[in-house]
Amino acid sequence: MKNNVLKFILILSLLLNASMLGSAAYTHYNQSRHETRPLGCGLQKSGDQVRNYLFEELSLKPDQLRTMHQKASAFHTDLNRKGQEIDQKRAFLVNLMRATSPNAKAIDATIAEINRLQLNIQQTAVAHMMEFKGMLDKDQQKKFLDLIEGAMAKGTGLQCP
Repeated sequence: MKNNVLKFILILSLLLNASMLGSAAYTHYNQSRHETRPLGCGLQKSGDQVRNYLFEELSLKPDQLRTMHQKASAFHTDLNRKGQEIDQKRAFLVNLMRATSPNAKAIDATIAEINRLQLNIQQTAVAHMMEFKGMLDKDQQKKFLDLIEGAMAKGTGLQCP
């Protein structure tokens, strides 16, 4: 009887340890997938091997970095909210198209709404970049615009700071 209790406790302990290990691994995996980047911006260098951050490329001063962090946080929160709104409209559009007799006017209206939201995101991003540019000195501005131009030419999808 005593032997069975010890076996039960050992098995229970092993299961508890295994679940804790699994939980820790899952948490680590989830956090590493959502790594936060300074100013939300990683840059691909030529050769695609080196990843730098915008503040490293621009040699930002501590006060510039602090101000930009604050503005970038609010900007990305707003951008994520708008992106989720577009995702919802796209899902609604797919549902409209699934109908046996799709309503062409409703589909066109939904497409127009998605276009309006995307235009708004683009305008917000450009306004944010212009505000960001205004905080930089002449050399930093040149580097910043060169980075944007290079990202657009290569299609690497440079994120706004």
